[in-house]
Amino acid sequence: MTMARDQRLVRRAIADIFNSGQLSIADDLFAADYVNHGGLIPDLVSGPEVIKVSAGLYRRAFPHLRITIDALSVDEDVLVMDWSARNRRLGALPELDSNGMPPQRMTGVTRVRCSAGMIAESWTEWDSDLMLTVTGILKTN
Repeated sequence: MTMARDQRLVRRAIADIFNSGQLSIADDLFAADYVNHGGLIPDLVSGPEVIKVSAGLYRRAFPHLRITIDALSVDEDVLVMDWSARNRRLGALPELDSNGMPPQRMTGVTRVRCSAGMIAESWTEWDSDLMLTVTGILKTN
């Protein structure tokens, strides 16, 4: 029952916060001492605020962002989420095209630990250098 509840928490976080932009829902899903060990702003902010800041930044950079949970499994007491992210208005290109448009699809893995009915901690692995290049934060050459 607990893992089923935790899976619902993770699915709701993706659907409501990241895909729909309902940032205030983070207060209901993430523990007050939640720690994000990945993404663009790891370990800089804790609690639900880190999710509000992260999701807000991603949605501002990619207003048509859509994250899909490709697989959600259990590894001991941690949920493992394989995901893909798309910016729905763009074409399917593996790298910047001649117009400097970002890729349509990026994939990653996020491990999530829940406690007391809240998301308590997460670790994300993805190509953050590609995202920083796409957004112009990291310069190539």
